[in-house]
Amino acid sequence: MEEWPDGAQYEGTYKFGKKDGHGKFLWADMSSYEGNFLDNNIHDFGEYRWADGRIYKGDWVCNKMHGRGDFSWADGR
Repeated sequence: MEEWPDGAQYEGTYKFGKKDGHGKFLWADMSSYEGNFLDNNIHDFGEYRWADGRIYKGDWVCNKMHGRGDFSWADGR
């Protein structure tokens, strides 16, 4: 597991020194992402959890939600 000075952590695969393949990233604010990376970007399919309880599970392209996915709020909506 690699840790950044701000407390963020990454556990997963690298390719040419960049996050690439499957991994888990935890930000200092306790938001997290588990899924695929490509060239240091969130890409393909994964699950992002915000610290406030919102969850997006679906497709990503270059760090942006894109394509099919499910979004849910902390209150269950």
